[in-house]
Amino acid sequence: MTSLQVRSVGHTYGSGEAEVTALSGVSFEAASGQMLSIIGPSGCGKSTLLNIIGQVILPTKGEIYLDGVRMLQRDSDRTRARNLVFGYLFQDFALVESDTGVQNIQLPLRYARIRVSRSDMNQKVRSALIDVGAESFAHRQVKLMSGGQRQRIALARALVNDPKIILADEPTGALDTANGERVFSLLQDQARNGRLVIVVTHNLDLALACDRVIALRDGVQIDPSEALPKRAMRR
Repeated sequence: MTSLQVRSVGHTYGSGEAEVTALSGVSFEAASGQMLSIIGPSGCGKSTLLNIIGQVILPTKGEIYLDGVRMLQRDSDRTRARNLVFGYLFQDFALVESDTGVQNIQLPLRYARIRVSRSDMNQKVRSALIDVGAESFAHRQVKLMSGGQRQRIALARALVNDPKIILADEPTGALDTANGERVFSLLQDQARNGRLVIVVTHNLDLALACDRVIALRDGVQIDPSEALPKRAMRR
């Protein structure tokens, strides 16, 4: 059972007269099997919060706890957490276009501190491909894939190290409606399978399909009812 505690987290960029507060006093808790959405207008701090949770950047205020243990600040510890604890999914896919889907999925395993044998790597990749239904096109170069296929390869890459937490930053933003719903459904499956899934999205219908909504405005956490249309809150 994985638990995540975000306690009074804040972040500022720059210093002095150039200082900008991107995030201030955000707190929430989540656990395995849940799917959370983070919503708010552009520039409200959604991606900053996701990057703090995922140990990409450090908070300037507050703390992050994983399974009751404070996440450490040493670069080596954060690098290890990014590789083993978190799986990442991005709007622009962040894939190597000239490589095949399989080669892209292998990357987290190749850079892992714990070396994986070739047979174990092949098994992990195959398992991830089965999870997202991407076996039929996995050996194709990414540049020859559709947007929906690329995002499924990207999700397989996020899953290949069996992460406890999946962080998705606008994972459906570059997809058409049908493919976006398909990818979102795959993320819901991961939550049902016991992972914690946190999704940044502008799509309010998708946000409302999550177990909980975290709403931000100007870097400050607000009640979700203030960010969602009244028609949505009556559902």
